[in-house]
Amino acid sequence: MATHYNLLDTQKGDFTLNAVTLAAITGPQNRFLSLTDAKSDAGVPLTAAAGTPAGAVGVSRTAGTSLVLVGEATSASAKTNKALWELNLPSTYVAGANISVLVNAIVTGSGTLTAASTTITVAAYTEINGVEAALTVSAAQQFDKTGEALTFTVTGTGLVPGQHIAVEVTVLVTTSAGACTGQLNSIALVA
Repeated sequence: MATHYNLLDTQKGDFTLNAVTLAAITGPQNRFLSLTDAKSDAGVPLTAAAGTPAGAVGVSRTAGTSLVLVGEATSASAKTNKALWELNLPSTYVAGANISVLVNAIVTGSGTLTAASTTITVAAYTEINGVEAALTVSAAQQFDKTGEALTFTVTGTGLVPGQHIAVEVTVLVTTSAGACTGQLNSIALVA
């Protein structure tokens, strides 16, 4: 952590030295989660095929063009796919502060969406010695074919710098006709 020092004049000709951390100056930073580090809900690595293992998103990459996570294609039905990341909160995280999770997502395909049933949900958990405890996260949000930048809030009560957490993103896409796919373009934490 970078520390900057400021000299302050006390109006008597004396100076005091105050240490200020970079986090105090700049505030929380976006920390993008690597899409290729995501795991299935069971904690195993993702493959290129959505739904392998069952319910997992797949990794889709075209060199020099795109890198995204994609769900299974619907066929006048609903498909639910998940991605999971484990991480430690940064040393600059302010204990107890809420954490924003930024999800950039879009629905692709020519199917007819059932809007109320096409959502992104974020869940978060602390993990200590193999035991997970659910954290409070804001409600599911709808997304569509125009693309969305969604912000979810994880309640930070009890969290501290260095805390191990798991973040799970669930993509639910429902069509009444034709095929569509949910796509996660990026995931970031502001902590």
